[in-house]
Amino acid sequence: MANPPEGWKYHSGAGRRQAPEQPGRPVRRAPAKRAAPRRSSLETRYAPQAQKRQVRRPQQQPTRRAPSGQPAPRQVAPDRRRRGSLLPWGLAALISCLILGFTFVWSTQHALPAGADASGALTEGEPAPAVQDLGECVFRSGGDALPQEVQDTLTEWFVRCYNASARLEAPQLDDLYGQSADAREACLLDEASVGFISQVRAMQPVDLTMTGFTIGLTVEDCSWEGENITVTLQEDDQIQFAFLDGRTSSSCGIENTFTFSADGKILAHEKTEDGFNLVRDVYSRQSSGGESGVQSTLSQLTAAAKADVDKLSSQRQQYLADPDGQSSGLSCDMAYDRQAAVDYARQWVGLTAMTRNPQWGIYDDYGGNCNNFTSQCLYAGGIPMDIYGYDTQQWKWYSDVPNSYVEARGRSSSWSGVDEFYTYVKENSGYGLVAEADANLYTAQPGDVLQYGADGEWKHSVLVTEVISDTSGQPVDFLIASNTTDRIDWPMSAYAYADVRLIHVLGYNS
Repeated sequence: MANPPEGWKYHSGAGRRQAPEQPGRPVRRAPAKRAAPRRSSLETRYAPQAQKRQVRRPQQQPTRRAPSGQPAPRQVAPDRRRRGSLLPWGLAALISCLILGFTFVWSTQHALPAGADASGALTEGEPAPAVQDLGECVFRSGGDALPQEVQDTLTEWFVRCYNASARLEAPQLDDLYGQSADAREACLLDEASVGFISQVRAMQPVDLTMTGFTIGLTVEDCSWEGENITVTLQEDDQIQFAFLDGRTSSSCGIENTFTFSADGKILAHEKTEDGFNLVRDVYSRQSSGGESGVQSTLSQLTAAAKADVDKLSSQRQQYLADPDGQSSGLSCDMAYDRQAAVDYARQWVGLTAMTRNPQWGIYDDYGGNCNNFTSQCLYAGGIPMDIYGYDTQQWKWYSDVPNSYVEARGRSSSWSGVDEFYTYVKENSGYGLVAEADANLYTAQPGDVLQYGADGEWKHSVLVTEVISDTSGQPVDFLIASNTTDRIDWPMSAYAYADVRLIHVLGYNS
């Protein structure tokens, strides 16, 4: 993201130092690691050092058997009865068969239809079947420095949240939090954030349920204050969305800060990701807090998201009705090398840890690196820097120093700012980039730029890397690459930001 309000800033965590061990104080360490479960091919390639831990689940007690060398318990033999006539027994057997047959036919005819509520079908007191985990949580590094209670809570929290997202539901997390008012509020906001992301994904025209996931946690810092411990970590994930048929979408660089009590309960939590940022930003402006404030927040955000999704649906209908009629008629002197832009994007997106090109400025700690990244991609695709005009009429980066003079020095705000780049696209004429702002979304091609907005602000820029089509060959979604949170092969529609605009790049004028 670029130039968002203060509450939206992303911090990379670079330069953080581990808290020194205090003399005379015992350091709590996790016990020896268990045997790791089988790694996915992606994790084997990119993180062979990962310390894997699966969520602990209660196991059934095995059936007790007699020790070796001892006789098995005697079975009580049934009473032997005198043989009598076979006729009464035959009649009884016939009657039993008739009763059983009638019962089977009746139960078949009165079976619950598909989708009916079967809650009453369970025997009273019988537990409902456990929900199967669709993935696992991985400590990539730093997990051994945390108390075991904290490791267990972190693992459980992430797996529950991802399982809920996988099913497009809200998670139940209350048992993982402390009893203070702040802890209960943190729980409500976390449940609401995951639930909101699930709601937005459920509105989309593609199936954004998950068939599997792997979560990676990299502990960057932990510090003690009395009995409480604060943990800062980077989250990454590899997700298989249902509509992509087994293909993996990856993200990394999602920062989390948790505070835990001595018994491993969560006291506070902050997460720098789109849905979590949105919920907390809108919640902070509510007149009431607690559950009523959360419900008001969700109502407001969900209504806005529904309107945005409906707008995109209308654009798709316009495109399907007249695909050739969506062109703006713009022309340019030189074509854009779309494949070169996509190749650059794929090179400078991390899978389990953020990666940045050191030849350019890095703005993760100054509002976000997203538009800086997309500008680099366009430059790699052959779009030349534009030093002409003034301020937002320029598009250049020669150094970190802001410069709006007509000279090949410094940088323009349009290079790294989301709204500023959009203004440059709309206002530029003559030399430099030729692109159509606010083009029909479904005319997007690899190498084009998408910008996301929410709550009246445009916050994020990404590069289109691939068009996803339906069985009839018509576009239904797009895969993107991004920085700030690094994402690759990520569905356009999987963001919590539901408002999207397309900047369709044609080329440049010489």
